[in-house]
Amino acid sequence: MLFQERQVFIRRWWPLLLAPAIVIATLWWLLPANPNQAGWSAAVAGVIVVLSIGLLLTLRLETRLDAAGVHYRLFPLQLTWRSRPWTELAAAYVRSYDPLGEYGGWGLKGSQSNRALNISGDQGLQLELRDGSRLLLGTQRPAEITQVLEQLGVPGPSTVPTN
Repeated sequence: MLFQERQVFIRRWWPLLLAPAIVIATLWWLLPANPNQAGWSAAVAGVIVVLSIGLLLTLRLETRLDAAGVHYRLFPLQLTWRSRPWTELAAAYVRSYDPLGEYGGWGLKGSQSNRALNISGDQGLQLELRDGSRLLLGTQRPAEITQVLEQLGVPGPSTVPTN
């Protein structure tokens, strides 16, 4: 393994943002507006809050580069690893991007021909596939990826034909 990165979605300060939502949802569940109701809506809201928090706590982007290619997954949305062998790539390079402007935010975004998997930040490993599609994998370690790409002799953006 030449490069391995694991990014998590939750930051240390996020519990400060989540705490009010948890308190409000708990109070709404325990103190319904109409005590005569069974509280199904509160139970559903509680389950949604718990599942959302669980997703945020477990969401992570894992990226690996080795002699065979690029391997990635956005767990738990992608349980199995996806791989792109170097032979499928026309170019691979690190670039800055606008997560909101280009892809509509963070997570698993885009279309089949232009997809992004990102957790945070504005740096990514851009993969230009020979079939014309593109895949961007967010990174917090752009210099290390660039070094590995150079070490492997992977073609950069200057080899990609302009449209």
